[in-house]
Amino acid sequence: MVEKAKVYIAEDNADWRSSIKGLLEDAGHTVVGEASSKQKALSAVPKFKELGVQIATLDANLDDPADTSGKDGQEILAAIRASAPGVKTIGIADRPFPGVDVDLRKGNVSNIGEVVKGFK
Repeated sequence: MVEKAKVYIAEDNADWRSSIKGLLEDAGHTVVGEASSKQKALSAVPKFKELGVQIATLDANLDDPADTSGKDGQEILAAIRASAPGVKTIGIADRPFPGVDVDLRKGNVSNIGEVVKGFK
């Protein structure tokens, strides 16, 4: 169980990012970085070890609100799997997010603090 995790948030919507951050911090976790675009998230992945990132929350679509394919999130997920394979991932999107460790969906984000604590 991870009582106090270091978490990275990749979410383009400032309100969602703020809500996720608040919920995580209220549960005792530390947000060590945030990205509002795919490029910022991809640039941060190589620094995950240095930052001590244990868990990353990922939105599926970061750059183009009209694109609902999930390709942004899949690119970030692939980068994490390649260069930070020990980092657990939580998908927070409007639709299924294949490949993440937990597919939480935006409607279920209220319990994210407990979800993070459940990781081993």
